[in-house]
Amino acid sequence: MKFTYCPDCGTKAVLRQIGDEGAVPYCEGCRRPLFEMFSTCVLSVVINGAGELLLIRQSYGDTARFVGVAGYMKCGETAEEAAAREIAEETGISVRPDAMRYLFSAWHEARDQLMLCFCVRTEQTAVRCSEEVAAAQWFSPEEAARAVRPGSIIERVVRAARADC
Repeated sequence: MKFTYCPDCGTKAVLRQIGDEGAVPYCEGCRRPLFEMFSTCVLSVVINGAGELLLIRQSYGDTARFVGVAGYMKCGETAEEAAAREIAEETGISVRPDAMRYLFSAWHEARDQLMLCFCVRTEQTAVRCSEEVAAAQWFSPEEAARAVRPGSIIERVVRAARADC
C-alpha cells in the first residue's frame, strides 16, 4: 500500500528525502515517514511420519490446484504461531513450534505479500477441513510436486520440504 494521505491525521503526504531510502511520502502533521506497507503471510507444508505431504484445495479462488496451508499473520503473532494457527484452523491438525522448520521467504508480487514458508512435521494424519478448504490430501513427495502449479511458491516449498525436512 502506497500512501497519498497520512492514515492517522489525513494530511496529504509530501515526498521527503529520508537518508538512504530516497524520496519517501512524509506526513508533516505527524512528522513521520509513511513507508509502503504489505501483508505478511505464512505458507506451510505439513509432513506426516510416513513422509507424505499434506496439501489442500481451497473452496475459493483457484480450486483446481492443490496448495499449502496459508494465511495472514495477525498483529502480535510470530510467524511460527501464525503457521500453527492456520494449520489448526484449516486442517484440525495441532502442531508444536519445535516441529516447524523455516524454509525461506518469497515475495508474492501479484498480491503484494511476503510469504514466510515452513515445513511442519506431525504424527497426526486425520484431517478436519474448515469451510475454507474444499479438500485435503496426503501425497507422496513426488505426487505433491506434480499436484501444485509449476513455477509457484508452493512448488518451491514442496521441493525444499522434500530436501530439507
